[in-house]
This record gives sequence, C-alpha cells and structure tokens, in this order.
Amino acid sequence: MEQLDFEARGVSKRFGVVTALNDVSIGIAAGEVHAVIGENGAGKSTLMNLFCGRLKPTEGSLYRHQAPVTFETPMDAQRAGIAIAPQEVNLVPRLSVAENVVLGAQSGGSFGIDWKATRARALESLAQIDDTIDPDVPVFTLSKAQQQLVQIARAVATDARILIFDEPTAALTQREADRLFAFIRRFREEGGAVFYISHRLDEILDLSDRISVLRDGTFVGELDPTTTDKDAMVRAMAGRAVAERSATRATTERGDVVLKVDGLTRTGEFRNVSFSLRRGEILGIAGLVGSGRTEVGRCVFGVTRPEAGTIEIFGKARQLHHPADAITAGLVYLPEERKQDGIFPLLSISENMGIATMEKWRGVFGMRFSDMVREVETYIRRIPIKVGDPSDPITSLSGGNQQKVILARWLMKESRILILDEPTRGIDVNAKLEIQDLLRGLADEGLSIVYISSELQEVLDVSDRILVMHEGLVKGIEPAASATQESLLALAMS
Repeated sequence: MEQLDFEARGVSKRFGVVTALNDVSIGIAAGEVHAVIGENGAGKSTLMNLFCGRLKPTEGSLYRHQAPVTFETPMDAQRAGIAIAPQEVNLVPRLSVAENVVLGAQSGGSFGIDWKATRARALESLAQIDDTIDPDVPVFTLSKAQQQLVQIARAVATDARILIFDEPTAALTQREADRLFAFIRRFREEGGAVFYISHRLDEILDLSDRISVLRDGTFVGELDPTTTDKDAMVRAMAGRAVAERSATRATTERGDVVLKVDGLTRTGEFRNVSFSLRRGEILGIAGLVGSGRTEVGRCVFGVTRPEAGTIEIFGKARQLHHPADAITAGLVYLPEERKQDGIFPLLSISENMGIATMEKWRGVFGMRFSDMVREVETYIRRIPIKVGDPSDPITSLSGGNQQKVILARWLMKESRILILDEPTRGIDVNAKLEIQDLLRGLADEGLSIVYISSELQEVLDVSDRILVMHEGLVKGIEPAASATQESLLALAMS
C-alpha cells in the first residue's frame, strides 16, 4: 500500500444547508504532484482550505504521517508542514515584498525579530520563484502577476513539505508560469509534495503524477495523466461531454456608437488610446500582461483620471470624476480581482446582487427585501448561478459563481455598457462557455460589451472586433472573423 504523507478520510463540509464537500477521501505522497480538478463549485478550494487550516471539516478527519491532526488555524497547518498559495491575492499592500514573503514566519533574535536574517530568508524564497521582483518596494506598486508570485514565494518561505497551488498561473505570463513549473519539478525531485488546482488542463497533464476529480462536492474518480486526455478530463468533471461552442456571431452591422474614446492618455500606463463601441457589439481588448488593458478599462470607468483625451457615452462628452458618474451614465466595470474589488464579503448573495439597485426596493415602511429577493432569484435562474439559498453569504460560493453574481448585479441595474476585465479567470471550461453564450445573448439584446482578456482564443471566441495593445499603445483593431491567435500575438508583440 502506498505510504501517504497526508490524507483526508471521509471529510465533509457544510455551510448552512449547502454541502460543499461530501465524504471525500484523498491523499498525497512525498515526491508527488497531485492535481485536483472539477467544475466551478465542485469543492476544490473548500477541500484545500480544510488542508491548510482555513476551515475545519464538519465530518471526517485529516492525517499527517498516518496520525490524526486537527488544524484550528493556518499556523497549525504550517507547523505540520502544509502551506497554500491561494487563488485570490491576499497580501498586505503597504508592507514591502520581503515583509509579505515572510509574514508570520520571521526569524527571531535576542531582541525580537532578526530583520537581517528575515530579509535573507525572503530573498532566498523569492529567488526560487522570480528574482526580478524588487524585495524592498511596497506590494501595492506591483502588477497583479507579480503579487501572485509574491504570494507563491510566501508559501515557499514557510519551508512546508506540502504546498497547495490554487489557480497559480491565472495572472501569469508564460515566462513566469514556466519559472513556477520549474520550481514545482525541483520541489518534487527533492521529496516535496504538491496539490495543484487549475482549469488549464494542459498544465495538469504536463505537471501531475495523478489527477483526482471532484463533482458537486464528491470524489468521482482518479485519472492517470499518462493515459488520459482533455476530453476525458472534462467528461469526468462535468459528468457529460463538454458543451459545444456556439457559432461565431454574425458580422452584421451593429447599432449606433454608444462609447467613443479618443486620445486617452495616462503617463506610464497608456498613450493616445482611441476606439469606439456600438450598440450590441462585443469589443475585445487583448494584449500581454503590462500592455495597459486593465488601466484603460479602469480609466474609462472613472477609477483613474486621464491626463488627455475624451470619453463620450451615448454621444455626450463625459468628465468622469468617479465611478458613480459612469454608473449614472449607464456604464459599469467588472474588475479582475473579485475578492478585492468586486464582492462585499460580509453580505449575503442577495445583498451583493441587489446592492446597486437598493433605491428600487425602498418603500414607505423600509426596504422591500422580499421583492428584491424575488428579482434576485429570477437572475439566479437566468444566469444561472449555483447557490443554496440567496440569504447565504457570498463567500459560500465558488469564485466563478461570485463572478456571475457581480454580472447579475449590473444586469439588475439595467446598465447598457459593460466593461469586463478577465471575466472568466479561474472558471472551468463549461462555465466559461456558459458565460460567453450569455454575453452573446445579452449583446444580441442590445447590451454593449468591452471584453478584456489575456486569453487570445477567448477573445476570438466572444468578440466582434478585437483591439490589441502593447506597452500602452493600440497596435491595431481586427475583425474577429478574420483574426487568428497568431495575428493577434504578432500585433501584441510588435
């Protein structure tokens, strides 16, 4: 029998009436990369949060070196040699990179923290992941990709022998991802063990020694990466064949221009950006990390102010001093970072979805919550969103379902222009296709969409036209019907 370093036996986890995990048994041996796959809401992140001490199982037990263990806090898991680099960035923005890397694991001295030893430890851990990041700068000055790498380095700095990576490459460039994969292979060769979660099935096949499949919170089987393929993985995850991609949208003339950006400039971010968006059109914005895509979206939404250029919404020049000005004009932005910028973690699903339309539910005797919940339930069915009860906390949902709640929030607001920034990041293949089909349907109904993504195929699949950026400049706009990944990449690197 295989000797396991760590395992879960019959673990279940319930949040109120929602069962996130049901009787799951899974383990890992030294020198192994064990991938865990499943659709959004399958229970992958919940299981990993049990392993790293963020949650406690409702039923079942965890074992380390064949002995039962109980983790009250993540520090208990770290002391047992288990650390996680979670999907959502969770750093202290005002602290330096080095301080974040060793946060909670500082080296002690006779008179408190030994800062010299602590910094040396941080540099050593950071160098294993990416030695180009300045250890002395505050974390908030880094790109999202760099912050993700710092978070991974933090897990490495714990000296854990079991590392958990939850969607680690979602924000990374290929170079950065390759550095991470090289580290994982070295770590495995040195006897370390890795639980690896990703919706990028090519990564799973390339890295893993075995693959466990979760579906609706239950363990449904194990796959051998040397004999399986992506189609078999998707069938195992979904219990059915992968949804067929709908045909490319007809290239008919769209309606009037609803958004016109002319000469938009912010020093150090982007220069002279111009484009237009028509009623019922999906305009993709593609480019490599650091191209300025997100910065343009945030500026158009009023999060930042342009130094030059104009923005017209529905034919009227707008000075957007605040996102509220854009929302009033009918334009909204769904951010890349759900946890940080999108959800209200202390509120329920209903409250998160209805928060932009609270005025609508105000009555003579207070808030008409029952009316709001009825409309929330309508959008839950329409999207659709996998929930137990609308009164459950938003944090009980998977990342993909949280993203759907944010989308529904602005549909309830009857917004007419959506700027979506990496809307399917961390979402499984079937859910991704569902969202893309939903967006096409909304565009056919007259909604206008700016679709920002680092995934070139995704932009090709959903867009009518594609704007390509590189180092803050617009390099060209191509019809999606005639564009290819190669042609877009050539523009993005020119």
